[in-house]
Amino acid sequence: MRSIRLATFAVVGAAAISVACGGGSSPTPITATKVAFTVQPGNTLAGGTIAAVKVALQDANGTTATGATDQVTLAIGNNAGPGTLSGTLTVPAVSGVATFSNLSIDNPGTGYTLTASSGSLTGATSSGFNITAPPTPTKVGFTVQPSNTVAGATIAAVKVAIQDVNGVTITTSTAVVTMAIGNNAGPGTLSGTFSVPAVNGV
Repeated sequence: MRSIRLATFAVVGAAAISVACGGGSSPTPITATKVAFTVQPGNTLAGGTIAAVKVALQDANGTTATGATDQVTLAIGNNAGPGTLSGTLTVPAVSGVATFSNLSIDNPGTGYTLTASSGSLTGATSSGFNITAPPTPTKVGFTVQPSNTVAGATIAAVKVAIQDVNGVTITTSTAVVTMAIGNNAGPGTLSGTFSVPAVNGV
């Protein structure tokens, strides 16, 4: 009988401990005290879209407050151009992180920085980055040459690129390119659409 009573008490005691442990409180939510750049702005052409920049709402130890949805605002810190920052400059955090995906700066400069702020939280300044001038168009070049064709038939598509001095296509160019006969060996008449605006520089 004693051994049976001891076993019973042991089971009852274990159950009591289990209930007491299960009734503990939930973990305390992380409280943000500052903002921090987790993805820095990178070097970009003037007027081009800067690759997505991310700012986190963090506690004093640098842990992201994943429940935070506060608004975060970006601005130019060191204005190296000087330039103007465009895009959506204030966005809400999602799971504690604000993502800025359409930023641009219009003037070239070396050592731009961005600042991030959110209400009373301690702000942050990004690392430095450069905004560079787009290449200057200096010439056009055939990238797809005209080919042998039957008289009166359509010549397979001809392509001409807007290029810099090194022959690199300037993909931002929308300049109008005009075609004409050079050596008229026929003589013949060129028909079709002679002037076309470039798309992505071509």
